[in-house]
Amino acid sequence: MVIYEVAKDGFIDEHVRTLRQVYRQRRDVILAALDRYMPPEVRWTHPDGGLFLWVHLPPEISIRELFEEALRRDVAFVPGDAFFTTPTPPPTARLNFSCMPEDVIIEGIRRLSEAIKDLQRTAHPVIAT
Repeated sequence: MVIYEVAKDGFIDEHVRTLRQVYRQRRDVILAALDRYMPPEVRWTHPDGGLFLWVHLPPEISIRELFEEALRRDVAFVPGDAFFTTPTPPPTARLNFSCMPEDVIIEGIRRLSEAIKDLQRTAHPVIAT
């Protein structure tokens, strides 16, 4: 009866339209933040729908080290290796953009990019001459 009451007057249709608009805006915000903050060696998907995007990291980045460093900066993501069946999956991360406000998304991407840059410096230290 509850489902009928919610669906009978078009609430569901309107709610889905609203959610699509909110998620589209949040997707656009995360894409803009990635463009702004990520180093050039990092790539990512541009989803047409859904709630996630994939970040493809340079091969020298350990996804486990990045995950730990991101957590120290109060940022979480799902390491991509959980979605692969190969013995040595590429370093990827699945980012969810649906449940955070836009300012939190931007700050999270900024912090994640700093973690990546720090790990890149560790992997390729600059030697003074």
